[in-house]
Amino acid sequence: MDTNSTISLLKAYSREKHLVLLENNIDLSNSRLSCIQPIMSELWVNDENKVPYVAKTHLLDSYYCLPERPDMAFTHLWKAINNAYNNYYLKQVHGSQSCMSMSDSKSLDKIIEHISNNLGRGFEVDGEIKTIKCILDLYYKEIPIKTLNFVSSYILKGIAIESHNAPIIYASSSYRSFKKKFGKIYQIIKSTYGFKYQEICSPCVSSCKTVIDYSISDGEKSRKLVHSLSGSLKEALVNGCVNLDDGSSISFDTEKERLEFVLLCILYSVRNNNSHGNVASRMNSVYANKDSFKAAEYVYLLGHMFLSLIMYKNQDIEIDDLRINFQNI
Repeated sequence: MDTNSTISLLKAYSREKHLVLLENNIDLSNSRLSCIQPIMSELWVNDENKVPYVAKTHLLDSYYCLPERPDMAFTHLWKAINNAYNNYYLKQVHGSQSCMSMSDSKSLDKIIEHISNNLGRGFEVDGEIKTIKCILDLYYKEIPIKTLNFVSSYILKGIAIESHNAPIIYASSSYRSFKKKFGKIYQIIKSTYGFKYQEICSPCVSSCKTVIDYSISDGEKSRKLVHSLSGSLKEALVNGCVNLDDGSSISFDTEKERLEFVLLCILYSVRNNNSHGNVASRMNSVYANKDSFKAAEYVYLLGHMFLSLIMYKNQDIEIDDLRINFQNI
């Protein structure tokens, strides 16, 4: 959506006009979210005490935004996810004196660990036995490169900021978390893609003091590096490992590490950027296009799948209720 269109819309706002402008960048006729299978369980029909009340209310708000605004829908969906994993954490540490506080980090670590421990749990789908691992493998395979470009960009920009001694406060919190959580992968990216990226950057604080001016000398090379890293990350997620040109490799040593990367570096990072207003609204951005919509659509489906897994671990739904994840993706 260009700046003139945005200004015109702000002068005389109407939802109908806004939607027309958005539809220039999206194709709702092929949206997977037009007929999403909602999270639902017969447990809720038979016993209202089984209904995860708070999560359900936010889940309904997320469905209300579909299919036009998966980006807005994700904001509501995350509230349901947040409530679900905090509830799970509280159940796990109930009565324990060793855990006297709760945080997103602790709650996410706990649910990721416990989902990873249950990857072999099976259920029937169209006459075949599928497992939780089958769900995750399918969602890893479907990650759009556009979504991974978001991850690659904040990693490479963070490396450039540090290598040029620009103030680290301007690096995203997602970058700092990635560096701390995935140290081995970080070092490999830094010595390969990061080294090449920092050579074409001269990061410095902009005159307005609120953003970094990267002063990229070769825009085409910058785009190619981001895209190439995204391709490598996807291959590593799908196959567990990818060999790079210098003989090194990016690998995920365990299923838990793969799940951590997807949930923390994609889902939680999108949540942080959206919630803290660190990036422009995805669909109102001047760079919005059909790929942006598909990426937002995928992030919503990934979050929806993750919520269903937490609800299963919370005993809010049964394992057979996870079938919807195959239909939705």
